[in-house]
Amino acid sequence: MKIKHTLLLIGLGWSFSIIGGLMKILHLRLADPLLTIGSFVQVIGIIALLYKILTNPKAKEFLNW
Repeated sequence: MKIKHTLLLIGLGWSFSIIGGLMKILHLRLADPLLTIGSFVQVIGIIALLYKILTNPKAKEFLNW
């Protein structure tokens, strides 16, 4: 998985959360599941991004480890 894929997951999660929040304000159905899915996608994207950054050999030089 490339870094651009992890950023895509994070952005997709944010868009789900924003749409779910708007649906929640308008009292539409399926707002709660959309907020939950958005949060899970964001968490998966952030974990994948951290894993990708920490396993990159150039990141260790940048972080002075």
